[in-house]
Amino acid sequence: MPTPRHYNRRPPATREAEYKFIVGVINEVCIEIRKFAKKYLSQKNVDYETCFKCLQEVLRSWEMEVSQFATSKEFWDKHKLKTISEEMKEKDGYKTLIFVCERARNFEHMIPSVRESLVDCVRDHLYKYCRSFVEEMGDMEIRPIMEYEENIKANRKEIDSKIDKLNNSILKYGEMKSPFEVFVSDGGSHGALMEEICVLIVEISHAVKKWVADDSSYPERLLQEIFFTNSYKEKLIEDIEKLHEDRTSALKTLDKKHKLNFQTMRNHSYHKADKHKLKQSLETVTLKIERLERQVEEKNEEIDRLKEAIADKTPISPRDRQELRRHLEKAEGELDRLEERKDVMERQKVRLERDLKRVSDRTYELKVEVVTSRHDQEEIKQNVTGIEIEIKSIVERLTSIELKQDVLKRVRKMKVSSDTLRRLHKKKIETRSERHQLEDACKYVAFHIGRDWKRLYDRLPFMPPRDPDRRQKDVEVIDNIAARQDKTPEESALRCLEKWRVFNRQGDIPQLIKSLRQLNKIDLAHKLESRYAVQDVY
Repeated sequence: MPTPRHYNRRPPATREAEYKFIVGVINEVCIEIRKFAKKYLSQKNVDYETCFKCLQEVLRSWEMEVSQFATSKEFWDKHKLKTISEEMKEKDGYKTLIFVCERARNFEHMIPSVRESLVDCVRDHLYKYCRSFVEEMGDMEIRPIMEYEENIKANRKEIDSKIDKLNNSILKYGEMKSPFEVFVSDGGSHGALMEEICVLIVEISHAVKKWVADDSSYPERLLQEIFFTNSYKEKLIEDIEKLHEDRTSALKTLDKKHKLNFQTMRNHSYHKADKHKLKQSLETVTLKIERLERQVEEKNEEIDRLKEAIADKTPISPRDRQELRRHLEKAEGELDRLEERKDVMERQKVRLERDLKRVSDRTYELKVEVVTSRHDQEEIKQNVTGIEIEIKSIVERLTSIELKQDVLKRVRKMKVSSDTLRRLHKKKIETRSERHQLEDACKYVAFHIGRDWKRLYDRLPFMPPRDPDRRQKDVEVIDNIAARQDKTPEESALRCLEKWRVFNRQGDIPQLIKSLRQLNKIDLAHKLESRYAVQDVY
């Protein structure tokens, strides 16, 4: 049976080697269990009562008591040294007794090895081989990776539960195999427990096989998700193109509306000016007509006075009467002219009123067109804004999809790559080394920075950014702790650098050197560069 590998002693094997190892262990376990079950568990009609009676006969012939044997192993060892008659060997009860002892001997020899191989295979190999790489998602949620992570948890829980049950059953068997007298007389219970243990081992093996097969299909599921996401991405790109076309069309319509509205506004201004001129002309004509009416009225009064004077019986000279008639004729002529001018003005007024109505109506129509056009432009602008928001939303979705695609491709590559486990192991070692170096560098800086640790903390970078108020509060907390516990400046400096490492998971030695340069601690920065082989950090 393959020997379990230990990851803490040497780099992990390739995925192909791990797969072969897991399958090899499971097949060996199943073969051993199958061989044992075929030989010892397939016989259902075992007469344990006759077997126990035969045991008593054998012990009487040895002049021994059954209580002298704690387990079947002690009896088996004694059996090799004692003499058994041929007549006894031919009895069915003796054959059954030997069968029970051999079954227990083989079972107790096989089970610890099988269990250790199976458990080591599961915990040292299977759990590291079947990984979802959910940590690659970051803050994203990618359905197939999350589903497989949940599947891993379920499989792990199931297998761990079965292993715990197997361990309990093995412990139970260890408690039941003594005393030997009960082990033989109650052999059916022991056989059932052996069968239960074998069934549990086979169930664990089948669960492992199922999980490994499921893990083999995981890259295919990721590939299907990539294809599906590509199709969805293409549809979104088509939607963006359609929205861009709609936006272009809307902008063209808006431009036409704007030009038309400008022309309409100019016409409205022209008509409004014409309307104002016509109103002024109409007011002028109206005033003239009113003046002419007053003049006509005055002339009529003058003519009436002249006619009364001519009709008066008071004797006047013929010359005066002739003068009155001449004035009457003149007044009547002037009245006719005034009436004629009034008729002209009234006709002009009618024409101006007609023109004013026409211009006013057109001005109102143009005003309505301007307002309607303005509303139409606002609606188009809102529509364009809505299209731009939708385009932005789709672009954000596309960006998210591309990020998910990168994760899916990266995870799939990690699943199908043969040296993934080794690269992860190497990365883990490098990360531990970098963390150890950073910790050592912080201790070195803390020892040399002394009371300037507050200024250094103010210049250290944080990811995510840490605002000045929080930094100030951090300094106050460290100061208060130092005052209460009588800490040295070097201890406070080390505490501040530890806090920086906690709040900045991406912190490294170059960042620390850069911060020292900003603090004008050039010599200390040079010492760090030499100490940790870091170059050109500014």
